[in-house]
Amino acid sequence: MTLKIYKSSYKEQEAITIESKVLRVQFLPHNGSNMCSLYYKPKDLELLVQRKNKYKAGVYDGSYIKSECAGFDEMFPSIDECFYCDYPWKGIHIPDHGEVWSIPWNVNIENKRLHFLTYGVRFPYRIEKWVHFAHDNVIQINYKVTNLSAFNLDFMWAAHPMFILEEGSQILLPPQVNRVICTLDLTGGFGKYGDEFSWPIYEDSLGNKIDLSLIKPKIANRAIKYFIKGRMPEGWCGLNYGKSGLTMTLSFPVEEVPYLGILPNEGGWDDLYNIFLEPATAPLDRLDIAKIHGEHSTVRANSVYGWYLTISISDRCC
Repeated sequence: MTLKIYKSSYKEQEAITIESKVLRVQFLPHNGSNMCSLYYKPKDLELLVQRKNKYKAGVYDGSYIKSECAGFDEMFPSIDECFYCDYPWKGIHIPDHGEVWSIPWNVNIENKRLHFLTYGVRFPYRIEKWVHFAHDNVIQINYKVTNLSAFNLDFMWAAHPMFILEEGSQILLPPQVNRVICTLDLTGGFGKYGDEFSWPIYEDSLGNKIDLSLIKPKIANRAIKYFIKGRMPEGWCGLNYGKSGLTMTLSFPVEEVPYLGILPNEGGWDDLYNIFLEPATAPLDRLDIAKIHGEHSTVRANSVYGWYLTISISDRCC
């Protein structure tokens, strides 16, 4: 396998790039270790949302949507802002989209891998990730959270990639999936937080039947988010692209990462056409609510919690 790792820049920000014959992947260590570019070289295709404006660095405990709001960042230890539930951090505020998307990470090159590391601000943990190519067309990220305290630490991690959409695309899920739970409806007509619906065929309030797996054109002007109800039966999800003929598959260990959030933004938010595919260690966007339902994750005192995520890109035409 041909592999290159080198320093680079992105919109005047320091970056580092890891590249195979098929994929070129760029990260911003000082900006939450954000994956700012996932580029499929055979078809000259950028797969992550990128903005045209001057780079807007995130601010700790600031609003995610007022930052660059692009690429692929990490949400930890919650997605939505909330307050930690239990002693000894009871009442501590968890920022919007968590802590680590807006703070610097250290980066080193280790045995043909990128190693990123940072520490919690309000909570005692270290989070690390190692990035390498499993194959020329498969990027793998291995994660580890270390609890640096003598108390159990509840958390929620979720991947937060903003993948660009193409008309005619289709969401791919294990065939056993048949129910979803709404957590966000920015444009109305889908449901309120906690409403439950069938998958893939959803019936709206007017009796119209809609196939949620089929991506609508941008003129649909819709932006919704839902979680697959309960634990994922298998550790994968994916997207068949329309025009380009690509298939993207995300794989994860279902025991450690049992939940999945999906947010198709079909022109309903910020004039974008993209989808978030969010493997997660807990559902429902908020750590406190996940804990009420007994669906949160915990890294035990002075212990570690590890998992991985792979992104595979293949061409259905070849």
